Amino acid sequence: MPTLFSQSKKRKMLSDVHLEKIVHTYNIDIAPYDLVSEESQSSSQCMRNMADSIASVEAILRYKFNNRSLLEAALTHTSYTESESYQRLELLGDAVVGLVITIFFYLAYPDVDPGQISLLRSANISTEKLARVAVRNGLYKYVRHKTILLNDKVRKFVIAVEDEDEMVVHGGQMKAPKVLADIVESVVGAVYVDCGFCLQSLWMIIRELLEPMVMLDVLEKQPQPITMLYEACQKEGKFVDIKNWRKGERNIASVYVDGRFIASGSSENKENAKLHAAEVALSKLTRLKSTDAISSSSLHMNMMYPDCYKSECSRDMENSIGAVEAILRYNFKRKSLLEAALTHSSYTESQSYQRLEILGDSVLRLAITNFIYLAYPDVDPGQISLLRAANISTEKLARVAVHNGLYKYVRHKTVVLNDKVREFVIVVEEEEEDEMVVHGGQMKAPKVLADIVESVAGAVFEDCDFNLQILWVVIRELLEPMVMLNVLEKQPQPITMLYEACQKEGKIVDIKNWRKGERNIASVYVDGKFIASSSSENKENAKLHAAEVALSKLTRLKSTDAMKDDSGEATEIKGAKRKIHELCNRRRWPKATYRVEQESGPAHNRRYIASVQIELSGKIFFMKGEERSKVKDAENSAASSMFYSLRELGY
Repeated sequence: MPTLFSQSKKRKMLSDVHLEKIVHTYNIDIAPYDLVSEESQSSSQCMRNMADSIASVEAILRYKFNNRSLLEAALTHTSYTESESYQRLELLGDAVVGLVITIFFYLAYPDVDPGQISLLRSANISTEKLARVAVRNGLYKYVRHKTILLNDKVRKFVIAVEDEDEMVVHGGQMKAPKVLADIVESVVGAVYVDCGFCLQSLWMIIRELLEPMVMLDVLEKQPQPITMLYEACQKEGKFVDIKNWRKGERNIASVYVDGRFIASGSSENKENAKLHAAEVALSKLTRLKSTDAISSSSLHMNMMYPDCYKSECSRDMENSIGAVEAILRYNFKRKSLLEAALTHSSYTESQSYQRLEILGDSVLRLAITNFIYLAYPDVDPGQISLLRAANISTEKLARVAVHNGLYKYVRHKTVVLNDKVREFVIVVEEEEEDEMVVHGGQMKAPKVLADIVESVAGAVFEDCDFNLQILWVVIRELLEPMVMLNVLEKQPQPITMLYEACQKEGKIVDIKNWRKGERNIASVYVDGKFIASSSSENKENAKLHAAEVALSKLTRLKSTDAMKDDSGEATEIKGAKRKIHELCNRRRWPKATYRVEQESGPAHNRRYIASVQIELSGKIFFMKGEERSKVKDAENSAASSMFYSLRELGY
């Protein structure tokens, strides 16, 4: 019987890299990672130091790398520009850690509510948790970088962690520097590639590194963090906004979900105020089942089948199971897994797909990451992240369910579900075959369709003894056509990508919606500051258009940080208003309209904020500018922002 998740502390020194086999499985023509020559290592003190660091980390892992250049990249921060950084490996490691942790808890708690598995996974892959892994195992000592500020942040955090008496799940006295969690993920990514993309070997190497795991008894004693609140709400398609302000010496944080106040918390520390508010909000929004605690040290995670699934399927599902097996071209050893994967939670007479969906979500995330990582060896990590998001989005997976006919075999007891799915199927069938819909069409995809694809993937993964290569062979054709880079570059980025980009920077996104006549208006705010707005007859499309413009503006602002003058203001286009006028005339667009959005200050020192609005192909693009002392300058500022945004969007 396979022992992928056994707790043996024995570490294998792997001698063979099965990269050729993996590349063949993923059907990609790619050369393996280049090795840094021993000669170049000895050519400078810097490389000698890195060689020592590599040896030290190998000792920590108790694993000797076949290709040491992988570990060199994993230990190199982006500020060290003389060598490849850890960013690509970090992205891969993030997906790997997510999957192995999901499998661990999936098997550890066979009877636990799926929501709790999700919370356990979040707690064990959070920045706070992984940063402490980096500190307790000493990995932070070997990061190569050129940022003095980084040293100060890490040093303070190390001292704070050393003073902790008990396990800190969500946040201590000091916020964890993200670079520490990144290093753990990148090292995991390096091990994963070096051992031939083998999950079994990877788990044997990193299992002890991740101890102590956050188990259910610990989680129930400590409050839930912001990340878990966002995950819980995002799963339901709801938007979270956490507003912050000061009241005397206290920091106040209030949580709003879809614009409705949920809870509030306060602290002398701003981050702790957010955490406290998120704790209270989650206690209102989520009911955790109390279950017997399972000690991490007593778990023996063999690849056994959880007791919650019987061996045979129900007779009434035999035809459906046969049909789906034909679609997959895969015969299940345990038909009951597929029966559960096709059963909605409204059908209470049988086990539903919820647990398998969580497993499938993680395994699809890694399988897609593997594919993109190998398909684009030279592509920017940000683009890999966007490609992954596009290929595992609800819109994409729901269309997979329709194109392959999986939706026909879902067992449920909800009339409304039938109506929603039927309407969506009609919309998808009317979409042109040569025009891939990446982010959203005429109708929002019912989440149940994406859930079914994930649960079926989870069922296949468990049935083939958690073998990722077999899983990929089975589902690869199901996922075609994949969203590749050329397609992604032609279509704007969605809400999910905006959230990912902002979350990476520790910023909070809020999208507000309202109606104006027959139009739905959506406005994007980041950390409480207005960024962009758009409108459409369709509410979801309004959000997507607003997110497109916001991403464009945020990308431009990031790229112009280095171009700021002494006053701290980013470069503004001179004569932007005239340029917008010329652009509208040249493209035969309706004339841009301007208005003063805000006026402040005494009569002798008035300040103005202006906006500009352009209607293009049924979309209304709306941008605000920066505060200026004259109306015409405020309008030019808005026009400048609009000009950059239109250029980023390809107009």
